[in-house]
Amino acid sequence: APVLIMKGDGGVTDMSTFRSKPIITVLSGPAASVAGALLHLRIIDGLFIEVGGTSTNVCVIKDGRPEVRYVTIMQHPTCIRSLDVRVAGVAGGSLVRWSGRKITDVGPRSAHVAGLPYSCFTATEELEGGQIITFRPREGDPIDYVAIESAGGKRFAITNTCAANALGLVPDGDYAKANQDSAKMALSILASRLGTTMEQAATIILDISVKKVLEIIEPMIREYKLKKERVVFIGGGGGASVLVPQIAGELHLPWKIAEHAEVISSIGVAAAMIYEEAERTVTNPKPEDISALAEQVKKVALERGALPESVTIQSEYLSERSLLRVSAMGNISLDIGTANAQEINEDEAHVLACELFGINEGVQRILDMKNYHIFACEMSKKKLFLKSKRQPVLVLDKYGRVRLSVDNAAIFNGSPEQVASEIENLLRQSSADGKDLAPQVHILDGAKLIDFSSLTAPEHVSRAVRDELKKSTTKDVAAIVRLG
Repeated sequence: APVLIMKGDGGVTDMSTFRSKPIITVLSGPAASVAGALLHLRIIDGLFIEVGGTSTNVCVIKDGRPEVRYVTIMQHPTCIRSLDVRVAGVAGGSLVRWSGRKITDVGPRSAHVAGLPYSCFTATEELEGGQIITFRPREGDPIDYVAIESAGGKRFAITNTCAANALGLVPDGDYAKANQDSAKMALSILASRLGTTMEQAATIILDISVKKVLEIIEPMIREYKLKKERVVFIGGGGGASVLVPQIAGELHLPWKIAEHAEVISSIGVAAAMIYEEAERTVTNPKPEDISALAEQVKKVALERGALPESVTIQSEYLSERSLLRVSAMGNISLDIGTANAQEINEDEAHVLACELFGINEGVQRILDMKNYHIFACEMSKKKLFLKSKRQPVLVLDKYGRVRLSVDNAAIFNGSPEQVASEIENLLRQSSADGKDLAPQVHILDGAKLIDFSSLTAPEHVSRAVRDELKKSTTKDVAAIVRLG
């Protein structure tokens, strides 16, 4: 079997690429966790929150895909792109800090950094008679971190995990589930020094921690313009159940804990897809520009081990930078056996589409293709005396992964010639309506999903679509056109 290396953009690559460009592995750990979460929990819009022992990683998922950006390392911008993962210095093992009989902070140091065992995973006998002390986790740290010191001189950490277990917030069978009696004893020892109750002390600890993570999450929701009514929080990491339900509760949003959350990163590496991209500086890209880059990245993806029938091509054009970016993504043979991925049937695909749309009725199956299931539904929204309608469209691959999600779109399907004509008619109508920019067009021919959203001139879109459909060997193809 080939040795594949995880990259920061969520894909994998081979050893030769890693040797020549090792920096592409920056932030590959969080990227692996996101890949694992997307495998187990299908999601259109949301945030993946990985709660470890020392820090919490947050990544936005929009339209079924994690957001990617250029990496900045110690204030130095780079040309390396990775998932947009932001880090909060608080997690399941974060230590409590105090001043003047008042809890002032939680973290950034953790029990792991300090080399202390969690109080909640300790026998109650070891905590009996313990006293609160302050200490420095590392040389040079403030001496305001709190621990319990037993009569024998052994120290135990008081952490977020201890607080959550003391309050009974961690479900049975969860990786973070501990000895609740020990957790209550530890928090009671702390509370007696604070002059408060055990419950109040534990709640203060969690409230401080939740607030620190929200300081990252709320700006990301605004920055990526996520609609709160569609956002779901996905928890990963060993400490997911400690913080994620509380974070979601503060914003009144739904949440889920990923299957095998404590080892989600390892699963993500095993299940990751080949992902390659190329960029070119060009003003007003033409169809041949996209075709050339598409062939380039597809060739590289196939060389890395992507299955030909699974490769999807996507493109985007950043007009303010005159930058054309084309990416290719595809499954590898390891995907199936290692990740236990199985092809879903039509009924399973329909159930999944209803779940992702958030409705039980009105979801229509538009077309089932060799590698894709296409669904749409009609949604209406009242605003004052007006009522607006939109048609969200969802494309799932044969394993149930979200490959395309469009909030409002028109769909055309039929023979390649019929679809090409429909697109040309739509583009002519768009121009007649005074619209200078062409709508974004996505083409599916059963084996490939190709994104032409980087083309803005109607004549370029028309030519690119017709040229691509001429290559199609299937009888039925589909076009998804973003509206509004």
